[in-house]
Amino acid sequence: MKKQNMILQQALVKNIEKSKDEALALYALDRFAKEIDQNIQNELLTRLLMDYAVIARQIEVFNKQLARSQEMLFEAQNIAMLGRWDFYRDSGELIWSDSMRDILEVDCTEPPSVETFFACVHPEDLAKVKLVHEQLFTIDWPWTMSYRLIMRDARIKWVQLRFNPEIDKEGKVFHFYGTIQDITAMKKVEEELEKYNMQLEELVEAKVQEISAAQMATIYALVKLAESRDDDTGTHIDRTASFCRLLSEKAKAVSPYADQMNEKLIETIYKAAPLHDIGKVGIPDNILLKPAKLTEEEFAKMKTHVMIGYNTLAEVGQQHEQNEFIKMGMDIARYHHEKWNGSGYLEGLAGEAIPISARIMALADVYDALRSKRIYKEAFTHEKTCELIQQGKGTHFDPGLVEIFLASHDEFRELYDRLSITNPLFYE
Repeated sequence: MKKQNMILQQALVKNIEKSKDEALALYALDRFAKEIDQNIQNELLTRLLMDYAVIARQIEVFNKQLARSQEMLFEAQNIAMLGRWDFYRDSGELIWSDSMRDILEVDCTEPPSVETFFACVHPEDLAKVKLVHEQLFTIDWPWTMSYRLIMRDARIKWVQLRFNPEIDKEGKVFHFYGTIQDITAMKKVEEELEKYNMQLEELVEAKVQEISAAQMATIYALVKLAESRDDDTGTHIDRTASFCRLLSEKAKAVSPYADQMNEKLIETIYKAAPLHDIGKVGIPDNILLKPAKLTEEEFAKMKTHVMIGYNTLAEVGQQHEQNEFIKMGMDIARYHHEKWNGSGYLEGLAGEAIPISARIMALADVYDALRSKRIYKEAFTHEKTCELIQQGKGTHFDPGLVEIFLASHDEFRELYDRLSITNPLFYE
């Protein structure tokens, strides 16, 4: 870009030197300065959106750390010593290995018994342990359970028991054998790892929020800079984004939109809505700020802003194809001037072929445009705006969305009035 600007500058200087018309020279300098300003804005926006994709990849690194933490937890669960036990149905004989006695801290002279074992179980877990004992020989598949023991000195031990049934020729369980494992140390490690996981998840979430807030604030600041060329109030993108969220929330409760709407989609529409007219940075001032009706040639140029915006976002989207924010922004930028009856631009899509996000944006954008004073028109009242939107039902706008809008029109009026007065930051 710098090389192109140098070439243009050199050519301009030569032409100015040849020209004797001072006014023409000044006009040429002014046009060159505006061209440089537009190029810089486009370059900054593209670079910023590419940075957004880089940050998203950094979040993936945090997620890998979480996965490794889970692997460590699994490894810790395999470290322990085991005790062996056997229990025979018919004779009631119970056998404990020496290592099981060590876990229970029972003297080797004391014969194994169910009562002795129950005496070791923590009072809060005793009921479930007794229930298992009562139903033991009715279960004919291997299984495990964990619970607490309480030692004579009030120490708590966590143990895990494995149960393996042996079945006779009649298909009945006559013998259970298994292991008992002291998992106290493992439980402590597990608790520490769980705390670490929670802290790491909180760190990731905080980092995501921090990055997202900073990135979105910067993106919207640049979008507002571009928007300020034809919007003196500077609140158009704030209002349209809020209108999109309000309309989406209302649509969520109404068929057939209920199946398409969820909280994540609504939030993504809200965040991506400000990108709808980002392509206007590529439209010359003499067209964008013209106080009269555009000629056919000028309107054709104006319509290209949807593809300028789409292509800018698509370039970033190639770097991060799974990013829903960028994908939503591409749909909204490209299709928000399509109309329900197919008479819109650029592709002439009709009905449900138009993405739902673009249909919502279309209504929100027109409502704000009609309510707002523009260089080529005065502001319309809320009542007149609702009347015009009603007239566009089924032609310009999705008829179902128009019904939802009209049923809640007072909320849109209150939202417009509040945002026009307070001029809030969008990225709250």
